Amino acid sequence: MSQKIIKIITFALLVITIGCDSGNSGLYKITVDKKTGFINAKGDIKISPQFEAATDFSEGLALVVIDGKGGYIDKSGELLIPAEYEKGSPFSEGLAMVVKDGKCGYINLKGELVIPFLYDRAGNFKEKLASVVSGDRHFFINKKNEEQFSGNWTAASDFSEGMARISRDGKSGFINLKGEEIIPPVYDFTGNFSEGLALAVIEDQGGYINSKNQYVIEPQFAYSKDFSEGLALVVKDGKGIYIDTKGDFVISPGYDFAGDFSEKLAPVKVEGLIGYIDRKGIMQVVPQYDYADGFHYGLALVIEKGVVHYINDKDEKIWSYKNEED
Repeated sequence: MSQKIIKIITFALLVITIGCDSGNSGLYKITVDKKTGFINAKGDIKISPQFEAATDFSEGLALVVIDGKGGYIDKSGELLIPAEYEKGSPFSEGLAMVVKDGKCGYINLKGELVIPFLYDRAGNFKEKLASVVSGDRHFFINKKNEEQFSGNWTAASDFSEGMARISRDGKSGFINLKGEEIIPPVYDFTGNFSEGLALAVIEDQGGYINSKNQYVIEPQFAYSKDFSEGLALVVKDGKGIYIDTKGDFVISPGYDFAGDFSEKLAPVKVEGLIGYIDRKGIMQVVPQYDYADGFHYGLALVIEKGVVHYINDKDEKIWSYKNEED
């Protein structure tokens, strides 16, 4: 992908998490002349491009950057939480991680500071817990800022399906919601638990384990991703192929590039251009794009010859813009 295209779809480094619209606000980010705003599903501009960066909406609010600082707007574009934070994350379970003077804390949807700026690093609240770091201590807290458990880790992820990834001595494993190390850190890399399975890489080969640390799909792939909508993208013999939760290849032939399934469609590259296939491998959107994102709430962002579009699953262009750059 060219540097020009990368600039079109990349936001400021101050925004540390970019997620899909978990609240289904019906608004989608656009960037015009290096300013970010939002359109609706019809392509009408609802919040004019004015921000240096923004995340998608989550729980009714979106993180935006104004004069180098992060704050939060509602769906009308009103700044409900002042732009005064050095970094921030989308809201999750009613709280958002924000940074002031280099320290992490948490605010609620009213902008009230509910967990003080105490931590050197902090994750998102998932399943009522968040991973935090203070000095050389790694531990999890609840929403009352009470320590729940700690461990000898160098990193810990957010929880997913009752499991959180932990790292030690360059290896990865999992803990449960009680902090018990039920899958020891013996893998070179692990993904998140999704649909009951987690990617587990050992000796450069990826397979999938269950919560009992048993390989359900033996290590065999040069590259693998988490399961999404019942399928996972893997690379075999240099080609992207999809497997089901039994490890069976369900979509062939392989592709030079492929993405995750989202809303029953996945982007794939054919002869240098990207289109979308369905879960049976049938092409639903003809390959014509240089870049293509996954579908979220009915629309996907694509780029065609330097022009940014939002399309629907019928390949109708809902909104288009060409960024003029030097």
